[in-house]
Amino acid sequence: MNTFELEIWDDEGEKCTFYTVRKEDATLSETDKFFTRYENDSHEFHEKANELLVLIQEVIGDTYGATDDFFDRYENKAQALPPIPKKSIEEIALLGKDFPLRLYCLRLSESVVVLFNGGFKNEFTAQQSKDVSFDFQEAQVFAQRILHALDDGTIEVSEELRNIKDFTGANDKILI
Repeated sequence: MNTFELEIWDDEGEKCTFYTVRKEDATLSETDKFFTRYENDSHEFHEKANELLVLIQEVIGDTYGATDDFFDRYENKAQALPPIPKKSIEEIALLGKDFPLRLYCLRLSESVVVLFNGGFKNEFTAQQSKDVSFDFQEAQVFAQRILHALDDGTIEVSEELRNIKDFTGANDKILI
């Protein structure tokens, strides 16, 4: 994975813009790969993937924004969705403590989140779960490179505009 692009995945929410990464020469972004895996109605986790999609687009994107309440599963440099269930936010509590899927991400602010890939977590740690261990490792690399680009000024987050832009001012597709 030499280079990848940050691209807007969903910017229609009232509170938050979601970016994703697309590897060089890939036809699908990492987040699209995740949701495509579960799009078949007969897939065991089809409904769970849809619940996660609603959490991202409607609950975080439209209602609350990317607050700390939603980003409390720290996975080294990245985070994982869904968050740990809390009684204070009903939409999180409804997902339950045994939610089987993890989608790795990096929250850059309350209005900008980068989504990666993920899968079925069936072991205590992501590294032990065959279905997510590779995606977990890739999420660490993506997160580290994005954080480095922020630190060196190659990219910056605009809280006001709810976007990421590179040194040229581009904000829809950014090469990292």
